[in-house]
Amino acid sequence: MQILKNFMEKKGKKGVQNLVVMLIAGVVLLLISAYFASTRGDGESGELRVESLEFEAPVVTSTLSQESYIAQQMEEILSLVAGAGQVRVMLTLGSSASVYAQNTQINLAITTEEDGEGGVRNIDTETSSHTYVMVRQGDGSERPLRIQELRPNIEGVIIVAEGAGDVVVRDALVRAAHTVLGIAVHRVQVFQMQQ
Repeated sequence: MQILKNFMEKKGKKGVQNLVVMLIAGVVLLLISAYFASTRGDGESGELRVESLEFEAPVVTSTLSQESYIAQQMEEILSLVAGAGQVRVMLTLGSSASVYAQNTQINLAITTEEDGEGGVRNIDTETSSHTYVMVRQGDGSERPLRIQELRPNIEGVIIVAEGAGDVVVRDALVRAAHTVLGIAVHRVQVFQMQQ
């Protein structure tokens, strides 16, 4: 406790604001990492259990729930920034994609031709074909085996806060969003909430 008191006396108001922003950013990082860790499932064992493979709802549904969860967590944390007041957050996500297991067959044919003047010409022909690895479901239907789902990147953030008229608060909100989401500062826009 004495260390905190000495820090506050030495650094003043600016030091306290920096300390608060760092604490908030740390809490947000912990919350987001806990969320992503819980959504990974038990895939770390290295085993593939086809019989327990389930196909999820369309990516749009999971992307929307992920977007709203992160926005809600950011609203809660950013509203704790000194002077921020009530905060609303909107995220813009890029597209997500799924990676499916494939069997690839590559055929290479090398043909050597000789012309009448003693010249030799090699012709290399390469053909490839790709087929998806299919998994038979319990009802007898088959679906491609999804091995990875690439999460969408956060493309931009809009933060609307009651205290955004203050330059110090605005800067703290931008830095917190930049730190937590790992996006460029120019992709974070902060606006003052209408009274």
